[in-house]
Amino acid sequence: MHSQTVSTANVSNRVVSSGLGRYLTLGRKWLWLIILVTSLGGIGGYLLTRTIPPTYRATTTMLIGQLQQNLSPTDSELQASANLSAAYGMLVQQPRILEATAKAVRYGGAWQDLFYLISTTSQPQLLRINVVQNDPFLAQAIANEVANQLISQGPVAEQQAQAAAEREFLQQQLVALRQQILTGQKTVQDLTARTTIENDPEMFKDLNARLFAMQDKVDAWQRNYAALSELATRGGGLYVTILAPASVPTTPISPNITQLVLLGILLGFGASCLLVYLLEYVDDTIKDAEDAQRILGRPTLGAIIRINGIRQPQDGLVTFKQPRSPISEAYRVLRTNLRYSGIENPGGVMLVTSAGPGEGKSTTAANLAVSLAQVGKKIVLVDADLRRPSTHKMFGLDNKVGLSDLFASDNVSLNDVMQKTGVPTLHVITSGSVPPNPAEMLDSRLMTQILASLRQNTDLVIVDSPPVLPVADASILGSRCSGAVLVVDSGKTRTEIARRALATLERANVNVVGVILNKMGAKQAAGYYYYYYGQNKA
Repeated sequence: MHSQTVSTANVSNRVVSSGLGRYLTLGRKWLWLIILVTSLGGIGGYLLTRTIPPTYRATTTMLIGQLQQNLSPTDSELQASANLSAAYGMLVQQPRILEATAKAVRYGGAWQDLFYLISTTSQPQLLRINVVQNDPFLAQAIANEVANQLISQGPVAEQQAQAAAEREFLQQQLVALRQQILTGQKTVQDLTARTTIENDPEMFKDLNARLFAMQDKVDAWQRNYAALSELATRGGGLYVTILAPASVPTTPISPNITQLVLLGILLGFGASCLLVYLLEYVDDTIKDAEDAQRILGRPTLGAIIRINGIRQPQDGLVTFKQPRSPISEAYRVLRTNLRYSGIENPGGVMLVTSAGPGEGKSTTAANLAVSLAQVGKKIVLVDADLRRPSTHKMFGLDNKVGLSDLFASDNVSLNDVMQKTGVPTLHVITSGSVPPNPAEMLDSRLMTQILASLRQNTDLVIVDSPPVLPVADASILGSRCSGAVLVVDSGKTRTEIARRALATLERANVNVVGVILNKMGAKQAAGYYYYYYGQNKA
């Protein structure tokens, strides 16, 4: 049970690393496009900021509430103040307020436009009037004027006017009472002084009576003064006033250059990822080892870099002409991987084919044969492409007598058609003259006998066949071989074509052991080796 759990975990890790590796491969492949589109998004965001006029915000803060005698107001009293602030916030959007404001500041547009320029935020006893405008001075003027209109036209204005009149009346009464108190106190002082020096009993009695009467009046006036003073300062009235008038804003709130540039970069990056996805989706070719495994269900045995600078057929034989080149090394890796395919058994026969022409199957077969022979194996390369032969051109051999002549004459033997090459253990059987009926020849008992005879004296027979889809030759030959490899032109062989070729071979009971990715770019090939060895290591 434990080993099964570990195995499942390893598979999961392998799948995750495989998916991540694919994304990294796509990132490296399309990095230039991602950088380009992302940069264009950032530049576009910056250019957009240059077309947007700057916008400023001015804020006037008003103090709105109810005067409280209690230093610790109750929740209901605080809620009443909050409701009053919210009510004044709604009053800001009323037509009479906006129309009066537009007229006062000489607003150039329709007063209805102010509805979209003004916003409010309220909290207990505080109301903030925010005005957004392209002109900072106009924004300040509108914010302050709206506050003035709220004070003059708001529901508290009449109550405040009445309270002001009452306070003025009380103030007048207080002034009169104060004067009376001062005069009375002076009279009390004079009468007190006269009583101290008066000797006439009758006159003394009269002065005392006048003194007590005046003192009673002063006391009454003082009591009235205290009552009026308390009434003048008594709380409970509503108030609406400007706490902090708006100042001229100096920094625009928009456009936010940093924000728009970052937004442009994010949009550009998203667009680049979408574009890469669309390009990969439209491009349904087999490009890498993961594609081959996912689409064909076959492992990739090797990834061969595109051979450049071919001026004549012999230049394609890189394993012989340039044994130290990276391409030759790729064929050596392919040679190593074939050991685990089951083909390279004593007397094995391997078919090398492709879905269509021009995918490099003949070049692959020739170089693979050289690579195997270079380690001392006895290899015979058979050019069974009797329609468009090319093996003799790469090795510089004569093609007057070849495979087809074994069928045309009983006087021609295998030794007669087997030619030596520059590699001691490699022999080549060229195609010979082009026959009128290649499919019938390859499907004959004689062809089976030829392959059986070759298997007896060699380590491996490599058969270069025509492409799978145009003709039936490859399917016929594959059924007589130990196994077959399918050569795929990386980035050009379409998915459906490769699937049809594989299905055709499978219907003929051909054992397709793997895929060879041909004509890959250097970076793609490096990605394959990372993928291949990373999978094995996992």
